[in-house]
Amino acid sequence: MSSQTSRHMATASDSSSKNSKAQDSFVDGSTSKSPTPRRDQKKIPLAIKIGASLIALVILGSAGYLIWRHLTGAAQAKEQIAAAISSVSKSDAAIVPLNNTISSDLGVKTSEELTKIRDDAKKSTSSLDEAQAHVNNAKSLNEFMTDDERTVVQALQDSIDQRRKLIDAGSEVLTVDIGVLDAKTFLTQAMEKAVSADSHVEKSVEAAAEYAKSLAKEESSVDDANIPIGFDKSAMEDITAAQGFENNAEQAFSQTDYSVYTNYLTARKDAIQALLDADTHIAFGEFDKAQASIEDYNKREAAVADLAKQLPETPDAFLSEPYDSALKKSLDAYKEIAEKLAVTDEKVRNYQGLAAGGSKKA
Repeated sequence: MSSQTSRHMATASDSSSKNSKAQDSFVDGSTSKSPTPRRDQKKIPLAIKIGASLIALVILGSAGYLIWRHLTGAAQAKEQIAAAISSVSKSDAAIVPLNNTISSDLGVKTSEELTKIRDDAKKSTSSLDEAQAHVNNAKSLNEFMTDDERTVVQALQDSIDQRRKLIDAGSEVLTVDIGVLDAKTFLTQAMEKAVSADSHVEKSVEAAAEYAKSLAKEESSVDDANIPIGFDKSAMEDITAAQGFENNAEQAFSQTDYSVYTNYLTARKDAIQALLDADTHIAFGEFDKAQASIEDYNKREAAVADLAKQLPETPDAFLSEPYDSALKKSLDAYKEIAEKLAVTDEKVRNYQGLAAGGSKKA
């Protein structure tokens, strides 16, 4: 630029100073060495110019980086929120059957089915672990999120926590359900064996009476002392099995007193043992001892009859009240958590623009 200015200025001098050779020589001399600077032009050092340019570039670069960082962070936050929602939704594959089961009547599903539903719900916590990781990642990007995104991240955190509590409470509910169903099954089996034992006792008494006729040289259908003993032993096997089933019932559901059953079965077993002793004495011809055992058996049978009157009509009737009592705490906790979770999930749906009954956009 200075070269062009010198040329322009030299031409102008020539046209205005034709009458003075000395002046022409000064001008020419000055032109050959350096241009005459304008009076308002100031020299700017090259280093300052370069520095200013670098500062401008740094400012522009920093601004660009900040914009890029914000956009990238915002995008990552959205991705983590979406991933968290997806992981939470995966857990519902097991939580929904859990909720449906708890909402239905006891006995609709078997103990085995309830066990699977409970175990599947517990396994679903792995999806919640994934969701928690995504939520933590989103929280680390808090500065890049909008207020709506911060709200949904907190809602997702609440949703994860509440789902864990829901699974725990629901598992407790199903554990009680499973225990009661198993106890009912075991008590039913116990009483079936007790009835079978009674049947064998009746057959033993009939066979013993026939054998007594045989000993008296009367016409009889039984002439072998081991026949009534065989029925006695079968009765003993059944009553022992009944006690085992009753014990299993106590192990399955321990929140009640089973003494009404244990007392009956114990008394029944003692009576059967007295009958077995009597028939064994008869087989060995020990009739005095047999008579004593028969008297003992008759007394014990009377006690058994009294205890039988105290037995519940059905295992269901026996377990109904203690079941409700055992269930109350965990079921109340489950319902409370479920209500809170419904509110929390509504916030997440609103963020997604999928609120129930509408298409509201976040």
